Amino acid sequence: MIRSIRKFLLVNLLISIILSTTIAALGNYILDQKDIQDHLDSLLTQSGFAFQALIGDNLKPEHLFQIQSQLNTIPKLAEKFYKTLPHGPFPYIYDNKFQFQVWDQKGKLMIRSAQAPLTPLSSLNAGFSNISLQNHPWRVFTLPASHKNFIIMVAQRYDARADLGHRIARDDLYILLIVYLLLGFLIWLIVGRGLHPLRKITDEVSHRIPTYLEPMDLRYVPVEITPLMDELNHLLLRLKHALEREKRFAGDAAHELKTPLAALKTQAEVALRATHEEERTRALKNLISTVDRSSHIVSQLLTLSRLIPEEVAYPMQDITSVNLHRLAMEEIAQCASEPFSQNIELELNCSDPSITVDGNVTALGILLRNLLDNAIRYSPSNTLVTVKIKKMEEKVILSVSDEGPGIPEELRARVFERFYRILGTQQPGSGLGLAIVQQIALFHQAEVRLNTPSSGKGLEVQIIFPAHNNSRRHPTDVRSLHTH
Repeated sequence: MIRSIRKFLLVNLLISIILSTTIAALGNYILDQKDIQDHLDSLLTQSGFAFQALIGDNLKPEHLFQIQSQLNTIPKLAEKFYKTLPHGPFPYIYDNKFQFQVWDQKGKLMIRSAQAPLTPLSSLNAGFSNISLQNHPWRVFTLPASHKNFIIMVAQRYDARADLGHRIARDDLYILLIVYLLLGFLIWLIVGRGLHPLRKITDEVSHRIPTYLEPMDLRYVPVEITPLMDELNHLLLRLKHALEREKRFAGDAAHELKTPLAALKTQAEVALRATHEEERTRALKNLISTVDRSSHIVSQLLTLSRLIPEEVAYPMQDITSVNLHRLAMEEIAQCASEPFSQNIELELNCSDPSITVDGNVTALGILLRNLLDNAIRYSPSNTLVTVKIKKMEEKVILSVSDEGPGIPEELRARVFERFYRILGTQQPGSGLGLAIVQQIALFHQAEVRLNTPSSGKGLEVQIIFPAHNNSRRHPTDVRSLHTH
């Protein structure tokens, strides 16, 4: 687990840079050594030809003696010169590591450098050769006689060559160490700058009050953390809607339960003051009826609250292929007792018992139960409530019709509003049934239509599902829906 992004980036970037530059430095060192050898060989060659040109063809013995005398003074003159340099004594002395000799064709030593040996530096073969002299390896260039009367040998110790390569590598290493420190500082600054948006977001979140759940501004957020911020904003949006839903639930509950609670109190007081058993029984029955109505209201409120209509980020869960015929039979069986007491007949017409839709079986059960409850509640005695299931072209239609008073066309749009009830309605209710039906239909990408049955009396509610709906990808999670 990465505990610190800054530390992780700083350490790993520095390690990567050190490894890559070390490999580059080793490669450069190897290549530099070859280049240095070639370059110094070229200098030996130039020195040999320069000596040949300067010496000339005819060297007299007195000239040789004079030249040799001057050559013998070179080490002292060089040492004196080095001390006069403006930046101090020259730290690298190579006088004893560079030697030359001039031999005649008869094998006689004519002149040599001050510290050169008296024996030949090479085997007189032309070109380059390597020798060991005084326990040191030497590189020798031999320029044989052509039209000249002498042979020139120019030699350089290998440790002088190696020393040059080592000094170059050492200087490069010093520079690399300084560069590493600079890179570490720059990486620390750059990583810090790169992580600044995270600190800014952290500060913004930490300074927010718990009730402020508006999305955060993404204009200046880096591309790499935009997906994270999108998800965070979606979470804030869901939390905001959840809080609003809880507030609305509390407000709705307080609003809707105010009247039933007052009625409960009144009925209880009537029961307490009743002087006759019949009056007390009637008051207690009214009390139970009010409790039932309150329980129904609470159940409907909880159902509507769990539907979470505002949460558009989550797909519906627990999607299965729901057999509408089987579902309708189960719901009709659960609702059979009440219509039987009112002499209301329940009928199921299904053109094909195998008709299915993709959806959440619990949510569809709540939808059908609310439709049946409304139809039974508003149907007069000795009437028929019909559930129809059919498939037409690319649609699956579930409809529930009754023979009640129906809903005027001008009010059909409003009955889907929460708590809206048509004036003059004598039946008890909460005004939430059709709101719940519409919300569940929306989750399943279905359409809700309110029609007048062909008989011209009552109300027909149609739920029109697409034959191949994609509820699996539709918003909202309804896993927590429960029956009521």
